[in-house]
Amino acid sequence: MKKIFSFIFITIFIVFSALIYARFVEPNLLTVRYENMSSGLLNEDEDKLKILMFSDTHISSHFDENDLKRAVERINGEAADIVVFGGDLIDEFNTYENKDNINELWEILSEIKAPSGKYAVYGNHDYGGGAERVYAQIMENSGFMLLKNEKIQLNDYNINIIGMDDSIFGDYDRETITGMLDKDRYNIVLSHEPDVIDFLLEYDADLFLSGHSHGGQINLPFLDSLPLLAKKYTRGLYSFDNFRQTKLYVNIGLGTSQIPMRFMAVPELTVITLGN
Repeated sequence: MKKIFSFIFITIFIVFSALIYARFVEPNLLTVRYENMSSGLLNEDEDKLKILMFSDTHISSHFDENDLKRAVERINGEAADIVVFGGDLIDEFNTYENKDNINELWEILSEIKAPSGKYAVYGNHDYGGGAERVYAQIMENSGFMLLKNEKIQLNDYNINIIGMDDSIFGDYDRETITGMLDKDRYNIVLSHEPDVIDFLLEYDADLFLSGHSHGGQINLPFLDSLPLLAKKYTRGLYSFDNFRQTKLYVNIGLGTSQIPMRFMAVPELTVITLGN
């Protein structure tokens, strides 16, 4: 009986400790992942280009404006040339408590420094409940260029940055996106959802940057917490053996959605350095 009671006590203690960690510790951690990539398409006479990606802040009472400020401080500490945001700024806009002071968000985001530009795309949570218009206003006022099936050319580096509209609630247009991929330029595609890359691997995409998955957010063997269009590519770097040698990076994100917990999915920033 003592062994049984000891086993029960230890099990309860482990479960309770894991819950405390998942609720109060891991969501407040922040790591930075670094990747180096090269391509003969990049201009040889330019210095290496440093790109920082963050995604899925899901602003709410669980990841609030103060948390965003701390993230911005870490972002600026990396001194990136370009900063990209992968979408899902506010978790549920129709229940967001700070609607009347929405300018606080763009004031915080406007502090992000990126001499070669700040770019963003829509996520699925940036639609619905009035979020679409407000998201566009926040990103514009904070100095981000919101790309909705649009392309920006960075001629100094021979790079295109192509932003896809959200593939769930937006107006994802495959024909428009593929028409923007120049075979003689390095093409970076921003897409909130990662799994749609499978539709672009026969085209001239070089680097695909996504979020949405939260890295599973809560990773347990009996729980499938991966969202639609993020079930195949869930976190980190993927390399494809196609004619373009395309690479995909799936950012784990910063905030939480539905359940304010993270387990084995530490919030992250991604820094990618591109060179010839």
